[in-house]
Amino acid sequence: MTTAEKAESYLVGRIAFPLTNFIFNRRKILSCYDDLCHTQWYEPECIRDIQLQKMRRLITYAYEHIPFYRSRFQAEGLLPGDINSLEDITKIPPLSRQEVIDNRYAMVDSALTNAVAAADRSKRGPGEPIPFAPFRRHRLVRNTSSGSTGAPTVFYEDGSRTALNWALEMRLKSWFDIQPGAREARMVRLSTEYMPASRTIRLRNRLWNQLILPGMNLTDADYADCVQKLDNFRPKVLWGITSALAGLAEYIRRKGIDPSPWGVRLITGWAAPVYDHERKALQEVFSCPVSNIYSAREVGHLAGQCSHGTYHINQEHTLVERDEDPAGAVDRERGELLVTTLDISPMPFIRYRMGDIGRTAESRCGCGRKLQVLQDFLGRTGEVFRTRDGRMISPNFWGRTFMSTALSDAIKRFQVVYVRDNLIRIRIVKGEVYSDATESVLREELKKNFPLDMIFTFAYVQEIKPQVSGKYQMVVNEIR
Repeated sequence: MTTAEKAESYLVGRIAFPLTNFIFNRRKILSCYDDLCHTQWYEPECIRDIQLQKMRRLITYAYEHIPFYRSRFQAEGLLPGDINSLEDITKIPPLSRQEVIDNRYAMVDSALTNAVAAADRSKRGPGEPIPFAPFRRHRLVRNTSSGSTGAPTVFYEDGSRTALNWALEMRLKSWFDIQPGAREARMVRLSTEYMPASRTIRLRNRLWNQLILPGMNLTDADYADCVQKLDNFRPKVLWGITSALAGLAEYIRRKGIDPSPWGVRLITGWAAPVYDHERKALQEVFSCPVSNIYSAREVGHLAGQCSHGTYHINQEHTLVERDEDPAGAVDRERGELLVTTLDISPMPFIRYRMGDIGRTAESRCGCGRKLQVLQDFLGRTGEVFRTRDGRMISPNFWGRTFMSTALSDAIKRFQVVYVRDNLIRIRIVKGEVYSDATESVLREELKKNFPLDMIFTFAYVQEIKPQVSGKYQMVVNEIR
């Protein structure tokens, strides 16, 4: 990095970025980042102690100020003093997405009733910040989840969760020796038609060193425009919806474009896992590390992938458990992940069902960080397929299958549909070199991994449209 680039990063990362975010009531980003850089090296016992202290404060706050949780605790015969260890949180029933949808007003601090009403009346888009929020009477922002798992979840925040997300992203980038303020291109959850006004884009470019690009419903013309802007901007980080990043890599490879002059040093996928076939394509095109953020809008960034490929949980601010209810467990080791946001906020989530399957474990990562890790992270509950003879097929299996040379060059996009326990339909968008032999190669590969009575059908389509969230759904489960 040149002296000029270092100066630019410092001015943006240490002055302009935190100062302008303060105007949106996103406070203490830098101090939180500095703390995170220290606590990531703490011993597990120390990190658990931090979690326990925060959890006790959270439970007391929720009981005293949030009607939904007070009723929930009373129904279970619980008082705040009954939660004396991290394990005691299992006394509280898990929280479903539908419960949040049905009870969102009762899940907000009762002192903020008027602020919730003001947020609902606001004409701002979901999550759009309030300028000069620290000086306003009502500071709550109405936000929604992507809706990729059904009806969107509406929730309210005051800027603190967004501030924490920024700090956590800074820490993840530091794992790859990228300092706050480095140039970053972000492919966001908007199509070209709905991109923010040019003034907003210019401000983020100048004050935050961020190039905002569309990340949904992209055509070749859109990708060509993105490439031109990236060539002028020369980002050090590419961040965005995983499918948009993978689509950009596919376009660059198809058009024979050389992105090396941009100097990209890190690619970070968000809003969906980076599956093996996508990671391979991104690494081949950009010749740099590929990371992934595990998050949800409601609860923020939960884990990030370090340079060793390990998903480290952001334990200092989040408690992640595996649901051990035998009725909902996938097997003895893995189950649905439950998340508790440990910081005091207007609308905390306690034991929130993520709909994702995995387990937590103590870190043995070569990076040396002691933060707990996610292991056997298989994907969403509906995306894991059990064969009749007991084999468990995760979404990553399909990614690895289509990575083979014979398939990756011949198939532009695919989608797997679980129709019955013995019938799988595979939707395929053909690539330029597709031939009859391609299907034969795929059938032979599938025979090795499924029972003999499994039926596969192939549907050839012109395109596979993304969900409303902008994500491409690799697996569709019609059985459920």
